[in-house]
Amino acid sequence: MAVHHVVTIHVAPGRADEFAAAFNTLRSAVQQEEGCEQYELFQSLDAPDKLVILERWTDQALLDRHQEVERTQYTKLIEPLMKLWAPGDPPSVARYETP
Repeated sequence: MAVHHVVTIHVAPGRADEFAAAFNTLRSAVQQEEGCEQYELFQSLDAPDKLVILERWTDQALLDRHQEVERTQYTKLIEPLMKLWAPGDPPSVARYETP
């Protein structure tokens, strides 16, 4: 059963384009991982500094493996993204599954 991972991020004002450019580098790596069916970034039309990453993984085990890879191997790709987060407003994460 597919697992959907929804990450909502507020970036510092005016930094969404910079975030998107850095995200594209990460996306190239993530899309090569086993089980990755979707890894996309969306920008809110109503609040341009609000971004959402939509991920779809074939199952929870492969999402767990991806999260471990993020923590251990993608540090240099993720750090530039973290620097663009709005101060004091950490991302929110929600998981859903396809019924």
